[in-house]
Amino acid sequence: MFRTGYEIFVSKLSELEEGKELQKEIRDAQTYKRKTVKALFSSSPEKLPDGEPLWVRGNLGPLIDKRPWRIKIISET
Repeated sequence: MFRTGYEIFVSKLSELEEGKELQKEIRDAQTYKRKTVKALFSSSPEKLPDGEPLWVRGNLGPLIDKRPWRIKIISET
């Protein structure tokens, strides 16, 4: 089964400040199309129930967290 949602590449999880609007580059998990967005991030689906799945990867590609985070895109930049 293919992943849905988005992927993000970070050096460490602390780059994703939860509950704060951040500008980051993400990638569509199915098409691999990249885009820069302003978005909210959360490690918990309960804290961002209207968010989409976000797979957090290290800079070299492996998943940092086996569970998907959530992203709510505010705007594309």
